[in-house]
Amino acid sequence: MQHEQRTTITPSTVRYLPSTVHAIVNPVAGSGRPARAWPSIRQQLERLGLRVDELYTAEPGAATHLARHLVQNGVRELLVVGGDGTLNEVVNGILDEDGHPLGPVTLTIVPCGTGRDFPRLFGIARPEQAVDLLRWGETCRVDVGSLHFRDSAGLPRRRFFVNMADIGLGAETAAWVSHSTKQLGGFLAYLVGATRTILRHRAAPLSITVDDRHVFEGPALMVAIANGRFHAGGMRLAPMASVTDGRLEVFVLRSVSRLELLSSLLPAVYRGAHVRHPAVEHWSSQTVRVEAAEPLRVEIDGEPVGTTDIEARVVSRTLTLRVPQGTCPPSG
Repeated sequence: MQHEQRTTITPSTVRYLPSTVHAIVNPVAGSGRPARAWPSIRQQLERLGLRVDELYTAEPGAATHLARHLVQNGVRELLVVGGDGTLNEVVNGILDEDGHPLGPVTLTIVPCGTGRDFPRLFGIARPEQAVDLLRWGETCRVDVGSLHFRDSAGLPRRRFFVNMADIGLGAETAAWVSHSTKQLGGFLAYLVGATRTILRHRAAPLSITVDDRHVFEGPALMVAIANGRFHAGGMRLAPMASVTDGRLEVFVLRSVSRLELLSSLLPAVYRGAHVRHPAVEHWSSQTVRVEAAEPLRVEIDGEPVGTTDIEARVVSRTLTLRVPQGTCPPSG
């Protein structure tokens, strides 16, 4: 049996330790995982001499308002205790309309959600890692995506995403997972959701324009716009993506049979091998527009937000995160 290697903490190894941190806690993320994990983490932080102030979200969208209030009142260290959806809400609270930070705030992710795809980029997989991140982590400035879409009433809206936005198959899967039990855990919940959606979803006609160049017209099962590499509980949907290169990776999945999806493409996407499939096309861009004859569901960072048509653009290196040493990708 392998044992986890522990690092001895001495004054010379501690790279950073703030005096106060503020935590935004989503108690219902990941089937209540924050409520179970956070008290122990808070105790560990307090034993280090930190003052920890916490605020709990009570409804969807609350993390956005809490984050904005904190940053506008001078808070510079925020812990995000929840999943990718909670992180998305916090990011939308600390950025202005142009995607610029409202203040010099640094985020530390305490991953407790269903998918945990964005922190996976940096090897952040356990809530307890937040303690080490505050003790000797490094800061990393990363890109975000800005997305214009239609809300449920058909009105234009804009939101930022940290990891991924998608249309069609992925969005329908996210909607099912969001409204069903998440007790299965990230990988299994999304696998069951994807299988269920594949059996019901149909291709829809749409057009794609990247960097003012029309690149696709026809029926498609899914369009994904990726800032990060992982999606839906560990799928390697965009294996070439970097959160520091100032680019978005755009994928379209053409219409294929359900048998092909289940037997070939679904297993391949967990390895990142789907990019070689003839039904998959890929472009790298700074902007992308997707138009559809009929409204198609859109999700960002695992949460349904509205429908097409959409416009997305990258906002370069605007978000500051605390990550493990050596995991911040070089800028493109």
